[in-house]
Amino acid sequence: EKVYAIGERTPGRTRIKPGDGICFYSTTKGVVAHAIVATRPEKKPHPKVRDPQAYPWTLGVQNPMLYLENPIAIDAAKRSQLDAFKDKDPDKSWAWFVQATRQISEHDFRLLTYAAIPVMAQKQ
Repeated sequence: EKVYAIGERTPGRTRIKPGDGICFYSTTKGVVAHAIVATRPEKKPHPKVRDPQAYPWTLGVQNPMLYLENPIAIDAAKRSQLDAFKDKDPDKSWAWFVQATRQISEHDFRLLTYAAIPVMAQKQ
């Protein structure tokens, strides 16, 4: 469907805009997909969303790329390369990084995805 749904309190919802990159993290696996945001979030529940009442805001995405069989692990070595972990110990708790939508640098987006085009990134 090339639609992504988010909740009322999703961090950064108002800053997501067309052209942003968005990547998707799967617990215990790593980053498993990315896409380009095609539309701003709209409060427009989509019938294909599992729980449209909990996730009423939808945005269009384009050029989705899935890599479920070859996810990018966010291990200590990878964290030590990320801008988001500058001045942080990559061996300490890092759940904060993947528990919510957050803005990341283009550098981090490229390290966390198989993206080959420049975008400003949003992380999920």
